[in-house]
Amino acid sequence: MPPAMKRRIAVAVMVTAALVGMLAHSTAACTGFAVYSGRTLYGMNFDYPPNEIRFSIEDHETGAVFLGEFRMGEFWARTVGMNERGLFASDQMVSPARATTDSPTGDEIYVWDAFYDGLRTAESVDGVLDWIGERRLVQYPDLWLHNLYADPSGNAAIVEAGVEGNVITPIEGPFLVMTNFHNGDFRGLDLRDIVGDGAERYRVATRSIAENLVGFDLDDAFETLRLASTATGSFKTRYSLVLDPEALEIYVALERDYERIWKVSLIDRTIETHRGFDRHHVLTLDSAGITGPELLAYAVEETIAVESGGFRLSLMAMLLAGLVGVGLWLVLKR
Repeated sequence: MPPAMKRRIAVAVMVTAALVGMLAHSTAACTGFAVYSGRTLYGMNFDYPPNEIRFSIEDHETGAVFLGEFRMGEFWARTVGMNERGLFASDQMVSPARATTDSPTGDEIYVWDAFYDGLRTAESVDGVLDWIGERRLVQYPDLWLHNLYADPSGNAAIVEAGVEGNVITPIEGPFLVMTNFHNGDFRGLDLRDIVGDGAERYRVATRSIAENLVGFDLDDAFETLRLASTATGSFKTRYSLVLDPEALEIYVALERDYERIWKVSLIDRTIETHRGFDRHHVLTLDSAGITGPELLAYAVEETIAVESGGFRLSLMAMLLAGLVGVGLWLVLKR
C-alpha cells in the first residue's frame, strides 16, 4: 500500500476515534457564521464536554493555517480554522445521518477530509468546491458532519452529504449561519419553519446578526456568539472565535468569558492578550500549539495578583486606621 494511502487511512481512523464520542453525548453542538457588512468577519462557538482544547498554526500549501483543536486520547482533532488566504472552514456536527460508509471509494471523500484538506490546499470557497469536484461527500458511520466555508470575496457556502449527492447551500444575502441541522433541507424557508438540532441557536444567531448588520463589528460578533453559547448540559461552549480574514487575526474567548479576549496574528504567528487583562502577554504560536489551560493560567495569575494586592491594601488600611485611632485616644486622654 502506498505511504500516502496509509497516512490517509491512519488519519481517518484517528479522526473517527476522536470524534465518534460526540454523538454518544449529544446530537447538537457548535455554531458558525460568516458576515459581510462593511467589515468581513467569521465566527464560531465550539461546544464540547470538558476536555483539553488547543490552538495552533500549521504550515501548508496555502501558507499559515490557524486551527482550533480538542484532545482525544493521544492526538488532537481539528474542527475549525482559517488559512493565510482568508479562507475559513468550520466542521460541525449534523443530523440526521446521510451517506454513511465504512470505506469510501475513489469517487468519495469524507466530509472531515473536505474540511481539513480544503483549508490546507484551497484559497477560496470556489477553490474548495473545485477540489471536491465530482467526488461524493460521505460520512463516518457514527460521525456526521457538515462544513461552512467562507472567503474574503464575499463568497460562503455550507457543504453537506445528501441522500442523492452533495448538497451545496450558497450564501444568499450578507451573511450565512450554520448549526446542526441540514441547511439544504430548509433553504428559503422562514425562521419559524426551521426544525432540528441547533434550530433555536440558528434563530438566535440569525436575529442577532440581522439586528446589528449595519456596522457589524467585533463586539457584535462576540455578542452573537454569547447569545448562541451553551452554558448547560454536557456540551458547553468551550471557546468562541471571531476571525478577521483581512487583518488575518483571530480573537479568542475561553469558557464563555467574554470579558477577557486573546488575539492571534497569522502574520506574526503569535497569540497575545487583547482586552480584559491588566498585563500584556505575547506568546509564540506554532504547530505545537497552546492549550486552553495554559491561556487560562494567565487569567488566574492576574486574579491572584489583584486579590493579594487588595489584601495588602486592606491590611495597610487597617494598620493606618489603628494608628489614627491610637492617636485620637492619646489626644482625648490629655
